[in-house]
Amino acid sequence: MPHIRLLLLLCTLFVSATAFAQVYTIRGTVRDAETNEKLAFVSIAANAGEAGTTTNLEGQYQLRHQQPVTSLRFSYVGYTPQVLVPDSTGVLNVYLRPAAARLQEVVVRSGENPAHRIIRLATRNRSRHHTGNLKSYTYRTYNKFILTATDITNLDLSDTLQLAPQDSSYLKMRSLLARQHLFLAESITDYSYLKPDLSNEKILATRVSGLQQPSFGIVAAEARNFSVYEDMPDFFGKRYLSPLSPGSTRRYRFTLEETAVIGQDSVFIISFEPEQGRNFDGLRGLLYITSDGWAVQNVMAESAVADDKRGMKLQQQFKKVNNQQWFPTELDVEVTVPQIVMRGHQPYGHIRTYITNINLNPDLRRRDFSPIALSQAPGAHRQTKMFWQEQRIDSLQEQDLRTYQRLDSAGRAVNLDRSIRLMEYLTTGQLPVGIISLDLRRILRVNSFEGLRLGIGAHTNKLLSERFTIGGYWGYAFGDQKQKYGADASLILHKPSALALQMAFSEDIAAPGERHFPFRKRSIIRDYRPYLLPHLDYVTEYSTSLSGRIARYMQAQVEIRQQERRPTLVPPATDAPAPAYQIAEAIVGLRYAYGEQLMQQFNQTMALPSSYPVLWLQYTKGLDNMLNGNYSYHKFDIRAEASFQQRTLGETRFTLAGGLVQGDAPFVSLYNGYGSYSDRHHIYAGEGFETMYPYEFFSDRYAALFLQQNFGKRLLRTKFFKPDLVALTNIGFGDIDHELPALEGMQYSSMRKGFYESGLLLNNIIGSAFTGIGVGAFYRYGPYALPQASDNFKVKLTLTLSF
Repeated sequence: MPHIRLLLLLCTLFVSATAFAQVYTIRGTVRDAETNEKLAFVSIAANAGEAGTTTNLEGQYQLRHQQPVTSLRFSYVGYTPQVLVPDSTGVLNVYLRPAAARLQEVVVRSGENPAHRIIRLATRNRSRHHTGNLKSYTYRTYNKFILTATDITNLDLSDTLQLAPQDSSYLKMRSLLARQHLFLAESITDYSYLKPDLSNEKILATRVSGLQQPSFGIVAAEARNFSVYEDMPDFFGKRYLSPLSPGSTRRYRFTLEETAVIGQDSVFIISFEPEQGRNFDGLRGLLYITSDGWAVQNVMAESAVADDKRGMKLQQQFKKVNNQQWFPTELDVEVTVPQIVMRGHQPYGHIRTYITNINLNPDLRRRDFSPIALSQAPGAHRQTKMFWQEQRIDSLQEQDLRTYQRLDSAGRAVNLDRSIRLMEYLTTGQLPVGIISLDLRRILRVNSFEGLRLGIGAHTNKLLSERFTIGGYWGYAFGDQKQKYGADASLILHKPSALALQMAFSEDIAAPGERHFPFRKRSIIRDYRPYLLPHLDYVTEYSTSLSGRIARYMQAQVEIRQQERRPTLVPPATDAPAPAYQIAEAIVGLRYAYGEQLMQQFNQTMALPSSYPVLWLQYTKGLDNMLNGNYSYHKFDIRAEASFQQRTLGETRFTLAGGLVQGDAPFVSLYNGYGSYSDRHHIYAGEGFETMYPYEFFSDRYAALFLQQNFGKRLLRTKFFKPDLVALTNIGFGDIDHELPALEGMQYSSMRKGFYESGLLLNNIIGSAFTGIGVGAFYRYGPYALPQASDNFKVKLTLTLSF
């Protein structure tokens, strides 16, 4: 009997404890009652605020409460709130109806806007909630990218017997989109961060519709890098003023839309948009700010700039991890290009990211991070179905499965993997043909000196060897009626540091007095100066170099070269052969880019943009009586580039350059003035002095500053005229002790008193999603201004490309 009483007592205690610890759970999905669209960040309060939650980016919610849930209130900005009573199933799906549109009267109240106090509190607490201020963290992501399209015409074509061809095409597209997406990709990555600027992301698994062996994976870099806690967060290459930046209440209009009381805390839902009359790159959307540390719980944002070439919408959801740090857990980005329409449909890209396995402040060290910030595991495309099922936050929908099935089948039929590999070569200017790749940049060239130049070039590719390449080129220019040719070979000695030994020979052309730095690639679509030079040297060159990465942010190159330079800028004496300069040089060059990180995608290693200045240093020693060299001199060169964003003035960009030559150096090894003005071609060069002739000045020591301020559309924006306004000023000083030979038909000076010019660019007067045409006006002033004022004024065409 005592045993029975003891057993009953234990059962009673167990039942009581179970009842005391019981958690009541309600789950479901919230949708728009008219469009069936899932609604993110809907506020849900249980029992008049005893507990609460919000829906995730999929419109799903799960509310847990230790008391029976007798009522749930669902509220969302722009929708009519609903109060519902859940049943015993624990599942409650909700359909909210949009609130009836109504004109709101403008009421002027005394006192402060109630939203401003909350915004200031959130701004004051930015540093404690910004994840970039954490010592370190790691997490795993699941990323899903969909390319699809939305119907922008909504045609009623019920009578299919009398369809125009465009209507039939429209119906086919609509039918296709009802069954599948245009494109689908997934990836799973591990991400690590160490303060202040080290990160590493490895793609563990990747799947791309239509491809069997994808060389890339989808990552959430754009959505992840966007932080409302920064003054000027970057969003797809453009910076916007944050609604939580200091002084934002003077530039943004904030409205407290709703306050949800959940337990001990309150969540304030605040809408924001630029104030009328304020001209800046701003955002519009909603902020969900919790009184728990005045942290941002949810963000919904999109560009408020009406003439943005791309439409972008972003959503972020934050949760408190380990009850100590608010951290993003779900990210959503939607991108459209309004100028592109496909068969009556507007394509858009949609990427959804889920962040899990968050580990705050783990013990990470700098040596754990390589310069490669983004890489892909070798077997990422071969992960098992079980691995994917374990890592996916949600199972694939029928439309997703059909997309993979159909596109994978079509990809195998047309060998899409081979086409992607071809595109990888084409992006580097190569066309693979077996074990060799044709150099597309050698086929056609046009410049002022050579006129039209046709040619061919080829190198061995990775099908022959991933470490060794050999190749050459040949070309003929119809302007100077001369052929050019060359050959080179390269051997990679150490892949992680890109340590490579290179040997080359060429019979070609080069500009006298030019500046060349290692690891600095000139853009053929943004730097037009080389095409405008009227005089070039004929150069026979032999060189051997060793280059690679010697530190995390530093690259180095050591080179020995021998040249014979035959200038065309120096006229030969009567009945005398053209002058030739025999030059031998030993060169050491460095490039330092603090904070620069690399990524490996598409079988290439590419540098990611850095917000810090980039510095080049170079020392050149002229070798006398070695390698046929006739000149002994020392040459020192420096160059620095930087750009930074200002909250109200736009982007500031500058280039600072200088050089010094000491000793017996030929004039072709000195410095030309770096001018780019041409009487024949009035095109903005993008680099150099725009009102200076190319060889108007020569120096053996110089310093130059090129400064640009891109105001964007802040200062000049009307209904029909919205160019990007850029102001620039270029300043140069130089002097010379060397004697120069008589130059072809021109006088030269040394910029000793200082050369000055300023200008205004109106870019993108005519533009598309990726290109723009504008005009620039420049004025030359100061000690070297020309006698006639009109000669100092130059007008040029500007061309811009943006990707």
